[in-house]
Amino acid sequence: MTVGYLGPEGTFTETAARLLTGGQGELRPFVDITETLLAVSSGEVPRAVVPIENTLEGSVTATLDALAFELDLLIEGELEIPVTLHLVTREAVPDAAVAAVHSHPVALAACRRYLADNLPGIERVPTASTAKAAAQVAETQEPLAAIVNPLAAERYGLHVVARNIADHPGNQTRFVVVGTTLPRPTGWDKTSIVTFIQTNEPGALLQLLEIFAERDLNLTKIESRPTKAELGDYCFFLDVEGHIADERVGDALAAVKRTQRDVKILGSYRRSGARQTAEADRIAKDDRAYRDAASWLADWRAKVTDQS
Repeated sequence: MTVGYLGPEGTFTETAARLLTGGQGELRPFVDITETLLAVSSGEVPRAVVPIENTLEGSVTATLDALAFELDLLIEGELEIPVTLHLVTREAVPDAAVAAVHSHPVALAACRRYLADNLPGIERVPTASTAKAAAQVAETQEPLAAIVNPLAAERYGLHVVARNIADHPGNQTRFVVVGTTLPRPTGWDKTSIVTFIQTNEPGALLQLLEIFAERDLNLTKIESRPTKAELGDYCFFLDVEGHIADERVGDALAAVKRTQRDVKILGSYRRSGARQTAEADRIAKDDRAYRDAASWLADWRAKVTDQS
């Protein structure tokens, strides 16, 4: 199976794609997020891996907007990986000889403290990706440095000057597999939606959130984004624990559809991280209670007759 990913080769996204696919099949890089997802939409590739959220920078808006407004695709899985950044050069050179440091703007910002302490006053050159920065350093005879991920350093055969130089070592990026199907529930799932509220008035967002609170459903993400229709008109991206096939989640989504202007399902898939047995058991127990209550109500409704 061919899987697309946000390129070029040697990016964090390629690392995520390799982990998500288990090294099986062909990986094909694309220029940007839109082109990557369009390849799935057109059938050029059946699935693709793109970033959707970072610990420091927040959501990747290009991914959110493409899924919400431009394409009818579904998230089929997710993976969180640590953002490990190395300072590299083409060959060993003293710090004083480094003329400039190349990297993606997010990586440069993530290593601000290290650069200030170790390479003060050195020019910082933004690039399209950390892999692009690695390629630039590998191809020049100038004494340049780059901040790159481990895969790019290995692929371009670069000299590692310093490892793990990010100011916040806990930084992570969440990647998603995007395709066209809804995977079966696993008992450890997440459902992503984008909701367009009925009217912009006091209590509108509260009404939406109460739908999930009343059903004891945990929202792991709430984010507003402009709808691009008119200034001041916003929609809400929500991630809720559970699968669309679960009774409580399905009931909540039906209520959202009934009470809001519109709702778009972005996916229902296995969430990242190790499965917490106690939490999964609680969800299963709550779903059984919902099924029992629905069955009880159906039994009583079956007793209704036409007799006056």
